[in-house]
Amino acid sequence: MQARALLLLLFCWLTAMPLRAEYFTITHYFVQVDFTEEGYADFTETIEVEFSEQRHGIFRAIPLKSEVNGKTVTRIIRDIKVEGFDFSQSKEGNNLMLKIGDPDVYVNGRQVYRISYRVLNPLNFFEDHSEFYWDLLGTSWPVLTETFEFEVNYPARIALTTNDVRCYTGPRGSTAQDAELQVAPHGLRGRSTQKLMPEEGVTVAVRLPDQAFQPMTDWEYLREQHGLLLAPILFLLTGILAVFMARNRKQPVMTEYFPPEGISPAVAGGFVDHSVDNNDVLCLIPHLANKGYLRVEMEKKSGLFAKDKIRFFKLKEAGSEIMSFEKQFFDALFSTGDEVELSDLKNKFYVHMATIRSSVKAWIQSQGWYEPDQRTLGCTVSIAGLAALAWGGYALFGQENLDGIALLVAGFVMFYLASRFNKRTASGNETYQKLEGFRQFVKKAERPVIERLLKDDPSYYDKTMPFALAFGYLEKWNKQFDGLLTEPPNWYQGRGYTSSNMHDGWNSFSTSFPDEVDNIGSVFNSAPSSSSSGSGGGGSSGGGSGGGGGGSW
Repeated sequence: MQARALLLLLFCWLTAMPLRAEYFTITHYFVQVDFTEEGYADFTETIEVEFSEQRHGIFRAIPLKSEVNGKTVTRIIRDIKVEGFDFSQSKEGNNLMLKIGDPDVYVNGRQVYRISYRVLNPLNFFEDHSEFYWDLLGTSWPVLTETFEFEVNYPARIALTTNDVRCYTGPRGSTAQDAELQVAPHGLRGRSTQKLMPEEGVTVAVRLPDQAFQPMTDWEYLREQHGLLLAPILFLLTGILAVFMARNRKQPVMTEYFPPEGISPAVAGGFVDHSVDNNDVLCLIPHLANKGYLRVEMEKKSGLFAKDKIRFFKLKEAGSEIMSFEKQFFDALFSTGDEVELSDLKNKFYVHMATIRSSVKAWIQSQGWYEPDQRTLGCTVSIAGLAALAWGGYALFGQENLDGIALLVAGFVMFYLASRFNKRTASGNETYQKLEGFRQFVKKAERPVIERLLKDDPSYYDKTMPFALAFGYLEKWNKQFDGLLTEPPNWYQGRGYTSSNMHDGWNSFSTSFPDEVDNIGSVFNSAPSSSSSGSGGGGSSGGGSGGGGGGSW
């Protein structure tokens, strides 16, 4: 007898543990389901709880997926409301989570929570009938439910009999039917006949006549489940249409052998492709060197781990005779002295690069080469892209809706499209035709033409090489002069070569300088690294859709 008493006491203590852990019991739980003519189900859950300690409120977990004949069905839930209480909703795994209450307010004692929502696809469809198979009280509540009642109402055209309805109670998988049922032609009412312990639920199965309701079409399901995908499509179509309307018409281009007078190579590279990039800044080194402001010295080191040394020497001061952004670059390069070693600029010069690029862009914009509304259009599309990113981020991370990925992609594409508003004015077209004609010549130049130009002007290479660098064709342009030149430009000095004859001097420069430019660009853009740390044929209780559970917080 004593052993049996101890076992009973242990059982009571174990079953009471989850009740104490949640600090509340459900004194009354009532679920009303009203079916619409379309087959939607409007749920109203009235949950009366008794808190034993102060809590903020409860949370409700509603499953979104269920298995029907071996297939996973996603239930679509809309129009969620909680009467009289603040709440937030999120998706956690396969559950819709409702967090009800105010984080700044505590409640105690008796509280009544009334939750309403609509399920757009609550029915399971088969060849000769449909069914409503639903866990009205889910088996995931960790607390005692003292009384449970439910009511299911159908449109007047539905006629039910007692043979069409089953009700199961108890833990998941139970076939017990401890409930009272009242079946009317257009609905049913019921209640559990005993208290429901933690993780015990109530499931109803209602067989409906064939054609009583129509299933959602694939299009309706796609629209309701993935309607968010329409948003990125609209974003992208609008952006693409705007870019198409603002596009530049194809211009006739004549071959040009020289760049236009008064155009810096940085401007040439930035205006032709509407983007001021790394090469458009680096081309200022040979450009200013040709003008006598600096020279470059490269010392070739030998050894497996040896690195070549590159030095810049300031030859004279730069004033207003050169463009403002050219002076800005020159002053930044020699800000520490008249002789600068490239390695000393590592993790330092990057602070000037963005500013110089912006200065080149500003100079181009000031020339009136673009229609005045292009910047406004670009800003508008950028704002739309930002909205798409914010919306997509909220959908993906706040609601765990993978369709948000499409919005994020659309947002990034919109930012790209925002840079495509570059419709030129008449003067812009005139400048573009000359620059593009010269760019195409640099890209496709024929050797006999190069020979003739070099014969007419021995400094032709020096004048044009910065533009070839800006256009991204430096290596190809250098090869055009192999065998025509014997020495590098006079502003360039190389040391440490294996041969001292002048012919090898040009060859060494021709092949090594493009690599040196890449090295310079890498150092100019290098920034110090930063780190951060931070922490059907049968049924059972719990076998239907819906259900779920909840708790307190």
